[in-house]
Amino acid sequence: MIVAAWIALFAPAGAVVAIALLGIRISRFTAGLLAAGATLVSFLCSLVAFVSLLGEHPEERAHYSTLWTWLSAGGFKVGAEILVDPLSVFMMLVVSGVGFLILSYAIGYMHSDLEERRYHAYKALFVFSMLLLVQSGNLLLLLAGWGMVGLSSYLLINFWHHRWTAVAAGKKAFIMNAVGDATFALALFLLIQRTGSVDFRVAFQEGSIKPSSTAAVLIALGLLGGAVAKSAQIPLHTWLPDAMEGPTPVSALIHAATMVTAGVYLIARTHSLFELAPAVQHLAGILGAATIILAGLIALVQTDIKRVIAYSTMSQIGYMFVGVGLGAYGAGLFHLMTHAFFKALLFMAAGIVIHALSDEQDIRRMGGLARRLPFTYRAFIVGALALAAVPPFAGFFSKDAILGSAAGAGTLGWALWGAGAVGAFLTALYTFRLLFIVFRGELSPFAREHLHLRHFEGGIAMAWPVAVLMVLATVGGLLQIPGLWAGVTDWIDPVAKSVDEASGVTFGVSLAVTLALSLTGIALAWMFWGRPSSVPERVRRRYPGVLRTLEEKFFFDAAYDRVFYTPAAQTAELATRYIEQPLFLGSLGELGRGVRGLSGRLSAVQTGSVRSYALALGAGAAVIVLVFLLVG
Repeated sequence: MIVAAWIALFAPAGAVVAIALLGIRISRFTAGLLAAGATLVSFLCSLVAFVSLLGEHPEERAHYSTLWTWLSAGGFKVGAEILVDPLSVFMMLVVSGVGFLILSYAIGYMHSDLEERRYHAYKALFVFSMLLLVQSGNLLLLLAGWGMVGLSSYLLINFWHHRWTAVAAGKKAFIMNAVGDATFALALFLLIQRTGSVDFRVAFQEGSIKPSSTAAVLIALGLLGGAVAKSAQIPLHTWLPDAMEGPTPVSALIHAATMVTAGVYLIARTHSLFELAPAVQHLAGILGAATIILAGLIALVQTDIKRVIAYSTMSQIGYMFVGVGLGAYGAGLFHLMTHAFFKALLFMAAGIVIHALSDEQDIRRMGGLARRLPFTYRAFIVGALALAAVPPFAGFFSKDAILGSAAGAGTLGWALWGAGAVGAFLTALYTFRLLFIVFRGELSPFAREHLHLRHFEGGIAMAWPVAVLMVLATVGGLLQIPGLWAGVTDWIDPVAKSVDEASGVTFGVSLAVTLALSLTGIALAWMFWGRPSSVPERVRRRYPGVLRTLEEKFFFDAAYDRVFYTPAAQTAELATRYIEQPLFLGSLGELGRGVRGLSGRLSAVQTGSVRSYALALGAGAAVIVLVFLLVG
């Protein structure tokens, strides 16, 4: 089991090294096979670890393994150590399983790109970084994986670096995540100062930090800052929609099973620290609830097919934050898994549409694609139904597990439940708005002119991963049925014990209300966009201010530009003009000119005449003799 876990970790890293060393000696297709094959090896080894843990007693399912002492300073030691337990194996399966499907899809999607080898190497590096994050046996190694995930995402988002928008998006993602990395690191400094260790077994030990103390609150806040940035929750969320500048498989990998779910994993892994500061843990749920509504409203007016799905990712991660913020770790992680299935499905189906329309992403130029892309249309329907939480699709079971837990968590729980219920309505509305605009109606003029089809809608390399995800998005929710079968929660409980969800009448009311809201959202989407309707345009004319607020994304980007970017840019400009230029650049220029002038004069002395040199030596010797005589 331990050997399998190490192989699962290093297989993608081996693919990165192989692609880098072999370079152009291997074909681009072979590079894609190496990256996808290594991820498949990780998935198979994760299965081995899962089966091994399954045969053990629940209380004994935690195994540490150290390769070497990575860092040693006095009595402080940190090992290159992994932890194999139910939580890490659960994440390994999701990351490597869905990651393998996305990397396989990318072979077809990126087949004509000249830099395809570099792309596949970045993808494999991303998978390795994420596996390092979830398998780390101590917080310092987890922080290393955390940073590497940020670096990998930066490389992938601005992969097409000839586009300035991609470069700007990559820098924005890197900087926003660096803010969270800094708060995470500060939390570790304080944790080391209080406990003397970053080892899970010591740092999480009961009694090492007093509950609700200043230290407990600050540590939890620092960890929450890292989680909020990585998972794109309010207020560090603005990088995620811009990340759509990367290739579509990058969007699927970052938004489905990996990077954005890291914050949820961090809260679940460090739950004992958050439970020492319950106000901070509840703050995580509140931020998640706010993100659910804000992202849902913004998604209603987006015109880029990938950005609509990106805002739905923010919203769905908000549900997960509500779950772990209330202590329903099993429900939050269950939604993490099902979300990986249907969100990867939606992104990959969108990728087929974009490919078929010559890289067009504006949904206003689409329409009537259902007949021309029937397989993609069916895949999108499955993903949309799962996202809208319609039974029996996967999202229905996982989302209602979170809302059921919220309904049983008192006053705060009911407030978060209300936000989640509104979010269910918005999710169904914007999801089916996207579906109807893209696929229903008559074929648009743009699509009629630019639509080009490869055999089987993008080729078999792109179609078969989509088909697998269609199945998972349909039946994946059966791994846990609220009130009947708690498969994921029971598996996670030995690591992070979940609170009880509502039962009986309370759960039934929660289920009925949220399902009714989802169906209402679908019905309204059909009325507004599924058939000819003037309602959206009338709303636009009647409420221009509201529409502008949503289109400007509640002015978060404008506020950050005004508060942070503009003052920093103006300060840099003033410093350059009045400090750097006159004091440094100017003085260095004068110094350079002086040296050049002196050297010019000295060079004039070099006449090349031997008699002149002899005269100079004689004169110098005479001066020296005269000085000695005078001194004597």
